[in-house]
Amino acid sequence: MIRRGQRFQTMLDENLIHLHKNFFISSGDPQYYEKVLRYLDANSPEAHYKMGQKYQMNGNRKRAMFHYKEVLKTYPSPFYSAANRAIHLLDQQHAAHAAGLETVFPKAKKQLLPPFMKILLLVLFIVNLVLVMLFFGDTPIYKTISQLKVWNVGSDIVYETVDTPYTMYFAPDAKNEAMETALHKQAIALAQQTPKANIIIYGIVSPDKGEQGKTLLLTNEELMKSAVVIAQYHPASDRTVKIRFLNSEFIKHQPLSAIGANLVRTALQTYQNDHGRSPNALEALLEDYPHNYLSFIPIEVNSGSNGTSAVFNGEGGWVYDAGAGSLDAMFYANVKGLERVPFDPLHIEINEDEHHMKLISGTYLLWDKAIGLGVNGSTPQGSFQIIDRVQQPKGKTSTSYGEAGLSLGRIALHGTMDESSIGRDQSMGCIRLTNGDIQQIFPFVPKGTNVQIDAAKWPTALEKQVENTGLLIPSTLPKINQKAEGIIFHWLG
Repeated sequence: MIRRGQRFQTMLDENLIHLHKNFFISSGDPQYYEKVLRYLDANSPEAHYKMGQKYQMNGNRKRAMFHYKEVLKTYPSPFYSAANRAIHLLDQQHAAHAAGLETVFPKAKKQLLPPFMKILLLVLFIVNLVLVMLFFGDTPIYKTISQLKVWNVGSDIVYETVDTPYTMYFAPDAKNEAMETALHKQAIALAQQTPKANIIIYGIVSPDKGEQGKTLLLTNEELMKSAVVIAQYHPASDRTVKIRFLNSEFIKHQPLSAIGANLVRTALQTYQNDHGRSPNALEALLEDYPHNYLSFIPIEVNSGSNGTSAVFNGEGGWVYDAGAGSLDAMFYANVKGLERVPFDPLHIEINEDEHHMKLISGTYLLWDKAIGLGVNGSTPQGSFQIIDRVQQPKGKTSTSYGEAGLSLGRIALHGTMDESSIGRDQSMGCIRLTNGDIQQIFPFVPKGTNVQIDAAKWPTALEKQVENTGLLIPSTLPKINQKAEGIIFHWLG
């Protein structure tokens, strides 16, 4: 090994071990294991075991026990059993020694001074000695200390460490375990390219699929504020990659924030199709039937607010810009790191063979409900849209369609008083849910939601069902009338 500043290698260099930064020692150094613990790995089982053997041979039982017990903190290790046996042996020797002393000196005299008094007197003596040297000595105190200390001249060479920051991008639905694995692998790969650098990787959530998985040099320090996880690796001083998640609540709530944004965007898209423009204010989506595009503006769960701002300031709630060219830019979370969630319209998928329906946004599953279908295949297949959202719809009787209905035209998704029909083909063509289920999904199905009815498939590959969707519902709901007063519906039933 040729060290920095050398032109030629010497035979001594073959026995040098790179211990810490630019600190090299020989394995034959009598203080080798002390330096391993000090500079390389304070938890090294081998180093602690060797130190324990050293102190045991020197008769220092207390220090030997300390190092052997440090070995036991790392399991498994090749030195665990040996350290355990050494501890038991020392305990037995100590017990035998104590028993021998008791036999030889059964009535030992009580100490004149307790241990703490001896320590106190020793400390006072040292303090007085230092004061005498300071005020009456010929040499200044700091020079005296330097003369007394044995310095390891030339053994520790330290150079300044250079931080090299990067950004690594992850999908909004990336799991913590996947982030941790990717960061660990990337940190080691980067360190191989620049072994003396302190590698720092800022993990950032990005909805842009073109960015996801990429690692780039950090060029904008503002991105550091958006990081949800940080990985740090400096192989010259520590061989472990340190990974720290900054805000677990932020990561946990990302799906809910995305669903809230896309709930409103789906309603805005339908409003644009109906009126040829965007509404001046979101309140236009919250009018009485039949203009109840939504039942509420959802809470942005990271900030706990559903207030809106015309421009992004990161202060929570939502940003609504009616003049934006796309729905992604028109409505989004007013929270750093979540402002670029892509538009994934809410939609419903129905599998007739399984008698189940799913409410979905992107790959997020909001609800999975059992349903009843039409007798003799009378429920039509194909693509439909929610054209009416009605509470307490009236048919031939006031209870024909249960407590709520989502109209598709001639048929509807509606509640039923006959819960035994769920999972069966007993309707005239409509899709039945229990009253509890229709009321649960009703606020999350905007006007214009697409409904896909298929015989036997689930077109979308999904994550597991999103939890705590109730956090999106504000504590105070808008006062709108979602009943169709005086209207009789003639769905197939």
